[in-house]
Amino acid sequence: MVAFTAIKETTQNNIGVNQNIIFEHVILNEGGAYHAQHGIFVAPVSGYYLFATSLLHPQINQPLRGGLMHNGNLVAIAYATENIWAQGSQTVVLKITTGDEVWIKNLDFEHEVVNGDAYSSFSGVILLKL
Repeated sequence: MVAFTAIKETTQNNIGVNQNIIFEHVILNEGGAYHAQHGIFVAPVSGYYLFATSLLHPQINQPLRGGLMHNGNLVAIAYATENIWAQGSQTVVLKITTGDEVWIKNLDFEHEVVNGDAYSSFSGVILLKL
């Protein structure tokens, strides 16, 4: 079994362009594939996986575009608008090979902010092993 859920406990401030969004509090990490210090999932086995993220963005004057990345390639964008408290989310199913990496990163703006207090999360689970 491979499954993980990690949340942000602390608000991450001043996130640079292409910088990973770190989900530091690990709730579940079956298979040990999620690495909280870098915010990266490294697949221990090949299969079809489901990944989901939700990002709370505070009321600041720029939007948030959180990219769900697979081996450096953009798969989907969790978008939260500017000037209001906004939640962006994405859910995808991917065919993953052993050693592939999946993470969430800031795509566009310097000094980005993602709220903690369990409002932001990143999860993944293997659906079918190949």
